[in-house]
Amino acid sequence: MDATLRKMTDFSMRLVYDDLSPVAIHECKRRVIDTLGCALGAFDAEPSKMARAIAGRVCGKIPARILGTLEESSPELAAFANGVMIRYLDLNDATGTGGGHPSDMFGALLAAAESTRTDGRTFITAAIIAYELYLGFYAAIQIRNRGWDHVVYTVMGAAAGVAKIMNLDHQQMANAISHALVPNMALGVARRGQLSMWKGCAGGNAARNAIFAAQLAAEGITAPGAVFEGDHGVRNAVGEFDWPAFEWQHRSFRLTGTQFKMYPCVYPGQSPVAATLAIQPQIDPGDIERIVVRTYLNAWWECASEPEMWAPATRETADHSIPYLVSAVLLDGRIDSASFTDERRADPRMRSLIQKVQVIHDQELDKLTPAVDPCRLEITLKNGEKKLSSIDYPKGHVKNPASDKDIEN
Repeated sequence: MDATLRKMTDFSMRLVYDDLSPVAIHECKRRVIDTLGCALGAFDAEPSKMARAIAGRVCGKIPARILGTLEESSPELAAFANGVMIRYLDLNDATGTGGGHPSDMFGALLAAAESTRTDGRTFITAAIIAYELYLGFYAAIQIRNRGWDHVVYTVMGAAAGVAKIMNLDHQQMANAISHALVPNMALGVARRGQLSMWKGCAGGNAARNAIFAAQLAAEGITAPGAVFEGDHGVRNAVGEFDWPAFEWQHRSFRLTGTQFKMYPCVYPGQSPVAATLAIQPQIDPGDIERIVVRTYLNAWWECASEPEMWAPATRETADHSIPYLVSAVLLDGRIDSASFTDERRADPRMRSLIQKVQVIHDQELDKLTPAVDPCRLEITLKNGEKKLSSIDYPKGHVKNPASDKDIEN
């Protein structure tokens, strides 16, 4: 077993509930509640129905529940169906700077916990392990810059969490992590161009594969021990990186640093939405001459670097488009599920307004990231008047935290 895999396995095996701080435990519970709310909110979305139909064709001898129903499926297909619901609205928690959505892992963790009838303390410990590995991998290297999708973090972190729930031994834990990575390196094309339904399903698929990886390990199927450092291992695929130390005794657990979303859209869209909402009551959309949004590199790259963002043909593309999000807020005074319907996207007023939006990558704002999520908005009216708005910490950011009541709502 290579040094990186051993470091991860040692940490995952060693951590127990009594090691967790009260803050980490409470923050974990908040993320579970937030995640369940996201899943139920997306229950009637078409991809959610499709995923449930697939999961509903199977019932395992060791079953797990499909959320929002009385149906049971195999743990891995329940994880897929639940994971699609968790992710589809693009409302679950995020790293905030292009690292994806760690709460995607709850699709796997919930299914594993139910199928094993585990206790709450083990579930919370497993979740914090999963977040620590996911966010540690993200801290080591941003794989999306290398052409991979961030669900690579998801499948690896979730596999360790599921292995903890299943009470696997040290070698089995290592095998589960390796089984998660070797067959499941996902391509970043899932989040480029006109986005398909797969954008909202990839996290659920990673959850499914995480459970399967742990099942393989539990059954005794061995996996490559040099998965990170060996020839043609992870380092060959994504580039050189140094895994950060697991110094959780000297800092907060990484789970406490993820961002909650208040609006159902990509995380780099949270600040543009908030900035637009702050001045929308002062503006008649018919009076607008020009809209300029200044943002940082990752936000520009993900949400404004392609022409499709000015002509979103799918809900998935619209909720990742800064031009669309700003235009929708100006027209409707809100962003919610109704903002992304076929009828709303086809509205001539929307199509006209979105063409007035310019999104600029401002290198000065790059200097503020990742600690800040900055947006600078300037709307010029036909009479020459300018309306300005600026956001650094949208609601839900760790520097502008969502309250428990916000999460419940």
